Amino acid sequence: MNHKRFSTGIRRLLPVLIQTFVLLLFVSSVFAQETTGGLQGTVKDPSGAVVPNAQVVLTSNTLTGNKTVNTDSSGYYRFANLPPGSYVMAITAKGFRTTKREGLVIEVGHLPTVDLTLEVGGTETVVEVSGATPAIDVTQNTTQTNITQDVVQDVPHGRSFQSVIQFAPSARNEPLEGSNVASNGTGGVSPGNGSNGSDHGFSVAGGSDSENSYLVEGQETANLIGGYSHTNVPFDFIQEVQVKSSGIEAEHGGALGGVVNVVMKKGSNAYHGSVFGQLEKGGFDGSPTSRIRYDANSAGQVTNWGFIDPAYQNYQPIRPKTFDYFPGLTFGGPLMKDKVFFFLGFNPEWQGETRTLNFGPTNGGFVPFSQNTQTYYTTARIDASLSQKIRVYGSWLYQYQRQAGEDLPRSDNAQGYLNPVTGCFGIASTPCVNTGTPKFVYSHDLGYSAPNSTTNVGADITLTAWLETALDIPCCESVTFATTK
Repeated sequence: MNHKRFSTGIRRLLPVLIQTFVLLLFVSSVFAQETTGGLQGTVKDPSGAVVPNAQVVLTSNTLTGNKTVNTDSSGYYRFANLPPGSYVMAITAKGFRTTKREGLVIEVGHLPTVDLTLEVGGTETVVEVSGATPAIDVTQNTTQTNITQDVVQDVPHGRSFQSVIQFAPSARNEPLEGSNVASNGTGGVSPGNGSNGSDHGFSVAGGSDSENSYLVEGQETANLIGGYSHTNVPFDFIQEVQVKSSGIEAEHGGALGGVVNVVMKKGSNAYHGSVFGQLEKGGFDGSPTSRIRYDANSAGQVTNWGFIDPAYQNYQPIRPKTFDYFPGLTFGGPLMKDKVFFFLGFNPEWQGETRTLNFGPTNGGFVPFSQNTQTYYTTARIDASLSQKIRVYGSWLYQYQRQAGEDLPRSDNAQGYLNPVTGCFGIASTPCVNTGTPKFVYSHDLGYSAPNSTTNVGADITLTAWLETALDIPCCESVTFATTK
């Protein structure tokens, strides 16, 4: 036996064995997340022959360091675990001009194919490819829609990331799909109970909201009964929202409707930040929605053939005093250029509502009742490129909420109808005797506090192209440890 040849073969095989061992170790203890995309293609010369050993380099402001691969003997190249964003690709090979293509958009879960033809010449000459065919992914059998950052910025949407679900084909808003108007579409109770019937539920591919899967950075956050995400994410923390409606992978076996995946922003080689805010006050809004109710001052009428219901009333509530302040800031950049990157975000929301009710002159007159809700959205993320093939990261999303004044009484009305809470006839009739609900039921001291944190620690490990193909490893999944509270 030629021991030198044997030892050389072992040295060449050792990195592959180590990568396989690491992969199996992770798979046995954690789960995969789809938070990245990929890119593949073939490099050829003008005659159509493949060009082996051509160097392909990807650069991007959203990329944590440049990525480089060489084409194999078939002229094939492949990049995996690419953060979503816009990329520039440069190809160099001996005896050919350097070819450069800009504006390659990589989306989460996609593996588009980009084939390029090199021109004969020196590498010092750069050929920029423009007007090329858009990169199309023909490798996936999943029907998915990616709502990218430019769409999020330019298209009107609601407060919750769930509001962009209806941008996807076969997805639609369903008013009775298990959401709660009091929580801005970020939570609720099970369908048919409580205060459902608002406009925050979504049906995907014919499934109900409770049959959808809601992921944040690939981690499940859905309430299986109510059909909503336990975790809301401000849009200024979001890089992309992915909605899958058919051909969903087995790892999402519990999703009979759709899979909604939120991919968070991350740091890059350029420092970037933003300061933003939203403001809404009651004076900007229209009148409260009127309600149809029975006359609360009547018990109906009993006849010899049955019972007649009380008369209906169109109850128009008095406009309450409301406010909603939603300021925020983000900042990210390199801690070590091309190596370590960070992203921070803080986006608190302060909401308040005050209703003033007439309890009559002998019971305190006009009494204000208020409800104040504070939600503190915070995110922090660190990414580190250990090598061309290994990137590790850790992210933390915190959503602490507290409320004072858990219940508010029913508003007085503009018509002067009886208010069952106060026992008075609204603003139209000041003298009255309180026979309604005691005021302490609506005390401002009653409330709650609700911490909510989501933590992810993981790694994107890129194996050799042939090993990924042999093991059927997707282009876009990372191995992750994750916890939710």
